[in-house]
Amino acid sequence: MAIVDRPPTEHAVSEVDTRRSSMPQIVGGGVLVLIGLLWLLERTGAIDISVTAVLALGTIVVGISLMLLAKDGPHSGLIVLGTLLALFALMTAAAPFEGFQGGVGDRTYEVTSADDINADYNLAMGKLTIDLRDVNDLDAATPLTASVGMGELIVRIPAGTAIDVDASVGAGQVEILGRVFDGVDIDESFVSPGFAESSQSLSLDVQAFTGRVEVTDE
Repeated sequence: MAIVDRPPTEHAVSEVDTRRSSMPQIVGGGVLVLIGLLWLLERTGAIDISVTAVLALGTIVVGISLMLLAKDGPHSGLIVLGTLLALFALMTAAAPFEGFQGGVGDRTYEVTSADDINADYNLAMGKLTIDLRDVNDLDAATPLTASVGMGELIVRIPAGTAIDVDASVGAGQVEILGRVFDGVDIDESFVSPGFAESSQSLSLDVQAFTGRVEVTDE
C-alpha cells in the first residue's frame, strides 16, 4: 500500500502557530518573574545582589531564549526586551559610584545618636531619607556617604549644624539648605561658616545617578 504524505490540517497548523506566538510572552513573563523574585529576596535580606546583576541575568535569559527560538522567527518583542535590559544593565554598571546597590523602594532611616549613623547608605531605585534631626552628639566632621541610583535622596540635618557637603547628580536637581541647582552633570559643594572650628559637624558626600538630592534642616 502506498503511503501518501498529507499536508498538515488547518487545525494543526493553527496550534503550531499559537505555540510559536506565545513563546515570547512566556519567556518575557519568566524574565519578569526572575527579576521580581531576586529583588524580593534582596529586600528581605535573603541575598545581597545589585541591580546590575539582576538586569544582566535577565539579559542572559532573553539572549539564550532568542537563540533557542531562532528557527521559529525573529521574535521582535524579545529582541526589544533584551535590548532594554542590556541598556539598563550597562547604564547601572557605568554609574561612577555604588548608587545601584541596596535594593529598590522607599527607605527612611531615623537616627537619634551619632553612634547609629552608618558611614554609607545606598539605594538603587526609589526614595532614600536619612533623618538626623534628633542627633545631638555629633563629633567634628562626622562622615556620611549616601547615594541613590534613580530617585530621590534626602538628608535631614540637625538645625544649626555646620556641614561640609559634596553633592553630585548625573541628571536632575541638587538642593542644599534651600540653594537649588538643576541640570546635568551637577557637582556642587557647600561649607558652612565656622565648619573647621566646630566640634559638632557633618561631612556629607551625597550622590544620585539621576534624580534629586536634598540636604535640609527642616
